[in-house]
Amino acid sequence: MSAATILITGASGFIGSHLLPFLLERNFRVVALSRKNQVSTHPNLRWVQKLSQVDNEMIDYVINLAGESIGKGHWGSARKQQLIDSRVQTTTKVFDWLKQHAHRPKMIISGSAVGYYGIDEREQWTNLCDESASPQAIFMSELCQKWEQSALAYSNEFNIKIMRLGIVFAREGGILPQMLQPIKWRLVGKIGHGRQPVTWVHIADVLGVIEFLMKHQPDAQIFNVVSPEQVTQQQFAQCAAHYLQVRPLLSAPSIAFKWLMGEQSQLILNGQFVQPKALLNAGYHFHYPTLDQALQQILA
Repeated sequence: MSAATILITGASGFIGSHLLPFLLERNFRVVALSRKNQVSTHPNLRWVQKLSQVDNEMIDYVINLAGESIGKGHWGSARKQQLIDSRVQTTTKVFDWLKQHAHRPKMIISGSAVGYYGIDEREQWTNLCDESASPQAIFMSELCQKWEQSALAYSNEFNIKIMRLGIVFAREGGILPQMLQPIKWRLVGKIGHGRQPVTWVHIADVLGVIEFLMKHQPDAQIFNVVSPEQVTQQQFAQCAAHYLQVRPLLSAPSIAFKWLMGEQSQLILNGQFVQPKALLNAGYHFHYPTLDQALQQILA
């Protein structure tokens, strides 16, 4: 595998920026697709802005991470369409491009999110969703469904794996700094009643899962890439405050987020608990299975 070449879409994004050095350290050759004009001096990394610049005969794996951030911008109808198009159109273009060439990659790993499972309208959160759980007729779920369907439509021709990602925690980048800021300022600890799920995964495990899928070729097609530990928002706030050595003073009422963010407040106030059943069954061992271990590594 050391000589394999990997095409990454969305390579300049949050996960992509961590994935590139991870793969290069393991002697993979990487073709990084990004709308940004970037140049690399690394002998095993080449940046491209168009698929037409890629030599398809070299591609052994594709990791499809393209998609605009769901947390940025109000969810008006135009923004919703942008979020869909940034995922579906890029994915379709990648597969249409691959179909034009005789050489087929060994595997295409395509992104998605645990938003696929939607929310618990009763706010009881007694269910634990595995990969067989049903989606819902709400935007965050429909977005993931369309993203996945745009890849799975090619399952008869390609070996496709879908990663349903939780909130990805890392020392730099991502949404974690925004989640920590009000705690760090000692302003807000618990949001609402604090029982809502925080479904997360450490960036080291996102990278580890990608390597695991390429190396072991497990039979399952859909993988929840989340910590095996179920954590509430209040537990997250308490653990983060411990490592930040602060004591949050206030609770933020959920009505404020609903008023300010509308439908988008579901990202903060609701969700589902999710388990990585397929990964555990395939034999993957998490580097950071608990929130305490993850935040200690990132914050301590």
